[in-house]
Amino acid sequence: MAQFLGMYHSNKPRALQGYYDAPYVMMGRNVLCGQGHAAGDGVCALISGWIRNADTLRAEIRAAGRAVSTDSRPAALLMSAYLLWGDRAAEKIEGPAVLVVIDQNRDRLMIASDRMGEAGPVFWADKGGFIAFSDHPAPLLELSEVSRAVNADGWREVFALGPARTPGTTPFKDVRALPPGHILTADGDGVSVRRYFSLAAAPHEDDEKATVERVRALAGQAVRDAARFNPVSMLSGGLDSTVLTALLARHAHLPVRTFSVDYEGNDRHFSGGSYQPEQDAPFVEKAVRFIGTSHTRVVLSIESLISALDGAAAARGFPGMADVDSSLLLFSRRIAGEAKHVVSGECGDEVFGGYPWFHREELLARDGFPWSGSLQLRESILTEDARRALRLSEYAADRWRDSLARQPRLSGESAQSARLRALQGVCFEYFMANLQERAAAMGAAAGLTVLTPYCDDRLVQYVYNVPWEMKSMGGQEKGLLRAAMQGLLPDDLLYRKKSPYPKTYHPLYAKLATGVLRDILSDSGSPILQLVDREAVLRLMDGDLSPSATPWFGQLMSGPQMLAYLIQINQWMLRSRVEVAL
Repeated sequence: MAQFLGMYHSNKPRALQGYYDAPYVMMGRNVLCGQGHAAGDGVCALISGWIRNADTLRAEIRAAGRAVSTDSRPAALLMSAYLLWGDRAAEKIEGPAVLVVIDQNRDRLMIASDRMGEAGPVFWADKGGFIAFSDHPAPLLELSEVSRAVNADGWREVFALGPARTPGTTPFKDVRALPPGHILTADGDGVSVRRYFSLAAAPHEDDEKATVERVRALAGQAVRDAARFNPVSMLSGGLDSTVLTALLARHAHLPVRTFSVDYEGNDRHFSGGSYQPEQDAPFVEKAVRFIGTSHTRVVLSIESLISALDGAAAARGFPGMADVDSSLLLFSRRIAGEAKHVVSGECGDEVFGGYPWFHREELLARDGFPWSGSLQLRESILTEDARRALRLSEYAADRWRDSLARQPRLSGESAQSARLRALQGVCFEYFMANLQERAAAMGAAAGLTVLTPYCDDRLVQYVYNVPWEMKSMGGQEKGLLRAAMQGLLPDDLLYRKKSPYPKTYHPLYAKLATGVLRDILSDSGSPILQLVDREAVLRLMDGDLSPSATPWFGQLMSGPQMLAYLIQINQWMLRSRVEVAL
């Protein structure tokens, strides 16, 4: 399942042979595994993702009087860049690319995550000078040196914040994550992690007209960069995906192939609410007709959503967003049969401020993560011992305040603007990171690369400093994006009210999830019973499991998804052989 892995200063560099069958580069006590690596002159390099400024880099390297490898692989370009600039190569390389270099000559390891986390996660473990790293936690847990223990903080992440996680952490005691925009370096003196890219707070100098034109140009450039892969498009009929599909159509020689996802029985059982006010299907049909795409509608059965929960958790390596994950996994598998790259509108809401917590006063003023459901509910399902040990409310409050304190400030901003800027930064760290991991993991498990143009750091940096009254131009969420795309789409698509990724409303889903969870709770050997109060969960299951309510996480994880999250926790504990260490 992993796309790459490596070990640095290992006494057993061959330990993962047989477990991972990608090509190896071995240099003494170091090993790097993955497709497309490059090696030479005591250095090996690997890129997971793609470089958007490759031509500029080659020109800069040549201008410095250095030879550039004729090898067309991105890893060869990384090797040339590293040999010239060292760790600064991470700052020079643009695009969604995780960079790995092992330098045998200098006894040095460098790993850099991409600027916005688009290329997917990086996990690592440091065991007294031996470092293992991968884009998935599973291979790291196969090493005897790496513990499978989840301690109190790990369980706090799962139950207080999950499926989001604090930047740099995982539930496992010994496994850490490298946050977006960070670089890890290791040598004989130890390990360090530093930030090499962050969004900068700065005054916005452009007037409304210039801002609209700049956003249009930056979004267009991001789509042009993605178009080089001849991708298909996920089309929900919502603003974000429809805009990207229409922009993509401008660069395609043939009609863009589009795919939408729906659920068995949703036409009968859909129940609109403040988070999801209307069905997608009519808007998908309008977008297909207007843009002229070649469209495929994928309809998922309710049974498949339940059966794919385990596969979705395995793809992430952790419990995730329940059927919101499993549906994307199934959807990605269907698309992967026809394409290797797909454009997704993911992250448009984070960048342009589309979520309710940017607009609803009670959510904006909330002293805590506005996308996390009731902490009282989260605590109520735990055993009394776990509740006392974990103190979920205190942990969530501490993480919220820590994240707020990390956000940059701009002198002279109003209190309201400063609050919105800070909230957007926290949203990038927690909510967007979770959705990016979801997209990358479900796509990778299906053999599909998910491209997210709204994550382009040039676009994100620019829009980040646009005043909120301009972001909400016309008094509507994401008004700036709508204004920038004026003329691209008809008004009924351009001004459609925000609607998130579709989920099922079929009562069979809650019935099936309840049945699976009852079986888990009735089995005394179920590992989740070490933490969860069986009777408390049964009482919740016998109550209202309305799919229109939102008690657990974000806009989509309501009652049935809460049950499915608990199912995923149990499946994850079994699959990963989790050791509970409170």
